[in-house]
Amino acid sequence: MKPNFVVLTDFSLAGERARAYAAALAAPLGAVLHLVHVCFPVPVTAAEYGVLLPVMDPGYVRETRDSLARVAAALPVPATAELVETDWYDAVTGALAQHRPLLVVAGLSATHGLLDEWLSNRALPLAHDTGYPLLLVPEHLPAAARHPPRRLALATEDRPFALAPQARALAPLFDALGCDVAVVNVRPPGAPAAGWNGLHAAQQCGLAAALPRSALHQVVHESTAAGILQAVAEVEADVLVLLDQGHGWVHKLFNGSVIAQVLRRTPVPVLLLSAPTGA
Repeated sequence: MKPNFVVLTDFSLAGERARAYAAALAAPLGAVLHLVHVCFPVPVTAAEYGVLLPVMDPGYVRETRDSLARVAAALPVPATAELVETDWYDAVTGALAQHRPLLVVAGLSATHGLLDEWLSNRALPLAHDTGYPLLLVPEHLPAAARHPPRRLALATEDRPFALAPQARALAPLFDALGCDVAVVNVRPPGAPAAGWNGLHAAQQCGLAAALPRSALHQVVHESTAAGILQAVAEVEADVLVLLDQGHGWVHKLFNGSVIAQVLRRTPVPVLLLSAPTGA
């Protein structure tokens, strides 16, 4: 069976970037893309978001389905298109159960404030909630960067970790692409050199055949998020890999987590991998 990616998409700039990047990544693997667009058929209540959205026009749903089919047909790799009229989370988990993808791909929109971030980037909790790897493609990713990655930067803390089974299943993808992997660690000024526990865990995690040979790239910075992005530039990584180790996205969003800070500023796609504490 051919590998497949589920691409959560709409007609925004971020959605277009996600489709383009997913197609570039799928081509060398012979992977199939499943485009999924969620169209909520009933009003969104004030209890859920504090706003009331109108009922969808049936004509809009039909036109959107036809447009999505044309988008899928125009992609340079095999692709299907599905418009799902149900609750967003139920639609996405249903698509994951149906297709069991190697990877979930979504656009990463530039946002202005926490509510905008929550509404515009609803895919963010998926790695934590489902275990499936989630690749987030920035809406302003330039055309020259829309190619399969040549080097990954894997950000680790100085402690052991273990990947969820769905994350380890990505190994054939990275091995087929021949990706190099740089393990990065950030420590604050004045702190002793560290990172070796995280490096050892990375070398043993099974994400890519190149990892056991990876060295540790260390950055000294007062901000962990800024230090990670500095490391991405220094090692010339095409994709940044972050470990989602728990707490849930609402906690991350409103408590200033490193992941949330990185996602607001990243110039490269970010791959979120579930690595639950105690796995």
